[in-house]
Amino acid sequence: MRRWLGLAAPLFLVAGAFAATPLSAQLSAKDTAEFLSTTQALLDAITTGDTSVWAPHLAPGWFETDEEGNQLSRSQFLAQMHPLPPGQSGTLKLGDWHLVGQGGWAVFTYDINETHHFYDQTLITRFHSTDTYARVDGRWWQVATQQTALPTPVEGVKLPPSRLAELAGTYALTPSISLAISVRDSGLSMASGTRPAQRLYALNDRLFVVHGRRGVWVFERDAQGKVVALVYWRDNNGVRWRRT
Repeated sequence: MRRWLGLAAPLFLVAGAFAATPLSAQLSAKDTAEFLSTTQALLDAITTGDTSVWAPHLAPGWFETDEEGNQLSRSQFLAQMHPLPPGQSGTLKLGDWHLVGQGGWAVFTYDINETHHFYDQTLITRFHSTDTYARVDGRWWQVATQQTALPTPVEGVKLPPSRLAELAGTYALTPSISLAISVRDSGLSMASGTRPAQRLYALNDRLFVVHGRRGVWVFERDAQGKVVALVYWRDNNGVRWRRT
């Protein structure tokens, strides 16, 4: 699936609307229903690669910033749409949403729940999209959209208590900042200072994740197999906590 997969006058109208109307203003029930049904139709068309569904809703100057930070123009986006290949299938479903706007502008922000059957594997991913619309000549045009990939909670794997005990201990970032890793009935727990403890979910005996946070926690061992550090990798940056 698409890894979620400028109409100048409307943009000026949107800017003017922000200056003239309060952000608490809400759209009509009819407009709300239109955004909900249109958005789900657009999501359905992603898996089929149906550009005829998307094209009528996108302003000439429309652009997308996807979850990888890539920017696509209207023509580029439509050109790269295609059906999923044989061996793949899936759905994109509209989740929690919020809509604000009045008159000539609207911002629709919502979760997208993706189920992607990727050959013999099923991938579950959650995205968040924020779409900006302008009303021109009585109809809504989408002028921009931005996607964010959200961490998907996982149950992880169950590790033997003896293996978890090897990872327990104190890991220091600085002389005054440290993490305490302890073994609980549910697995590993991580605490720092007065903050509430967080559960670490094991992907294997080295890699762990925390629900609701990007990145992965990696326990490092030396040549003799002793655990010497805990590294938090996020957005391709590693922060190393030394075991004390």
